[in-house]
Amino acid sequence: MARTLITFLSSLAVVTSLSVNPASAQSRGGGHAVTPSQARPSAPAQPAGPAKGSEGTRGHDGSNKPAPMTVAQRIDAHPQLVTQLTPLLPSGVTLDAAAQGFKNQGQFIAALHVSHNLNIPFDKLKAEMTGADHDSLGKAIQDLQPTADAKAAAKTAEAQARADLKAAGKTTPVKKTDADKDNDGK
Repeated sequence: MARTLITFLSSLAVVTSLSVNPASAQSRGGGHAVTPSQARPSAPAQPAGPAKGSEGTRGHDGSNKPAPMTVAQRIDAHPQLVTQLTPLLPSGVTLDAAAQGFKNQGQFIAALHVSHNLNIPFDKLKAEMTGADHDSLGKAIQDLQPTADAKAAAKTAEAQARADLKAAGKTTPVKKTDADKDNDGK
């Protein structure tokens, strides 16, 4: 009888141990600990970025799209446009430095023309347009030269910018600088 009881208990222990493992695999348990051989290395063996020498091929968002061109780079791509704009630049100022901060080519070129046409120092006009307030061209003209017809001066400069771009073979339209909005109703 003792032998039968021992055999029965042994069989029960085997059956119980075999049935517990599948049941624990079905639950939402905490999982298993990761052994050192399974752990990922803290740093990849090779960088995930682009190969050396191709840093400029990625966009600012990390995609494989080329990074957007700056206003100065867009202008530099058209030598005829550079030739037209160079005389409008303040003495000792490069195209890159002058164009920095402007939203687009049209805005920059129109600002160069306003500075030249109205004898407004370009650095002051640029500060009004690209500074903390981001004034429109018309508003910047009003602030810097209150006696000038800001609306007409802005329209003239925008037309000159369009003509410069057209002569250089660019078809990008010059966006209005909100000169109409700034001066309507005033």
